[in-house]
Amino acid sequence: MMENLQHRGKDSAGVAVYGREGVQDDEYIIKIFTKDVVGALSKVSTALASAGADIRSIRINTLRGFGFDKYIVRIHKERLSDVVERINATGLAKVISIGKKMEIIKDIGLAEELEKNFKISEMIGTHGLGHVRFSTESGVDIFHAHPFQSLKYPDIALVHNGQITNYWKIREKLERTGVSFETENDSELIVHYVVEMINKGYSLEEILRNSVKELDGPFSYIISTSDSIGMVRDKLGLRPLLIFEGEKIKAAASEESALRIFGDSGRIRGLRPGEVVCWKRN
Repeated sequence: MMENLQHRGKDSAGVAVYGREGVQDDEYIIKIFTKDVVGALSKVSTALASAGADIRSIRINTLRGFGFDKYIVRIHKERLSDVVERINATGLAKVISIGKKMEIIKDIGLAEELEKNFKISEMIGTHGLGHVRFSTESGVDIFHAHPFQSLKYPDIALVHNGQITNYWKIREKLERTGVSFETENDSELIVHYVVEMINKGYSLEEILRNSVKELDGPFSYIISTSDSIGMVRDKLGLRPLLIFEGEKIKAAASEESALRIFGDSGRIRGLRPGEVVCWKRN
C-alpha cells in the first residue's frame, strides 16, 4: 500500500504494527533511537535502571551510525514518563515509541528502503498504520516522520494528511493542562488532543466527531489503539480518505490505488466530508 502511495512523498516512511500477543501485564515495548558510539547502550541501561525499569530483552539494529533498538522492560505504568525523560536526557538516545502490543518503525527515505532495512513484511500482527511523507513545514528527520505517538499513552499511533490551521490555539490549550510537545508538527498535536479526551473518558468515536468541530483546516487522519482504528475527514472534505471493506480485511488510504491491491473482494468508497468511521477488533 505504501509503495503505491510513494509518489505522495519521499521524505520518510514509517509503520506502527500491533502484535497478536503483546507482552506481559507489567512489561512494555520501548523503541529507542540511539547514536552508535561507545557508551551509548550503557547510558540507556543506566537510565532505565534509574527509572526503576528491569530490562527483559534487547534487540539491536544498527544503520547509518544509529541504533534502532527494541527493548522489552518490566516497569510500573506510572513510571513510563520518567523512563522517557531519563533516556532522552542522555543526549545519546531518544524514545520513538512505547507500547504493550505496538511498535513504531520509521526512518527517512522510501517505503522500499524501510522494508529492506527493517523487514516489515515479516512482522505478524492484527492491524497497523503506514505513511509516506512529503514535508511542507516541519523538519525532515525520524522524529518528524509518521506515525506519531503520545509517549504518555502506550499503544496509540496516528498518521495524518493535511494541516491544522488553528494549531497554536489548540496547542496552547493543551500545554496549559501539562502536555509537552516534542516537535512543531501538527500531527503530534492531534495525538495529544485525542489522548487528552481519552483521559476524560470519551470514546474514540466521540473524540473523532469532536475533532471535526474543533480542528480547523484541510485534513484527514487515521488513529489506532490496541483494539481499534478510527478515521476522519475534515468537514469541508478538502483532504481525501477512502476505505476498503472486505470479508477478511479492512483498509483505508488516501488514494484508491493503494486499496486496489486487495482485488475485487470488497467495496471501496470515499469518506464524506466530516464523516467518522471506527473499526473495532472482534
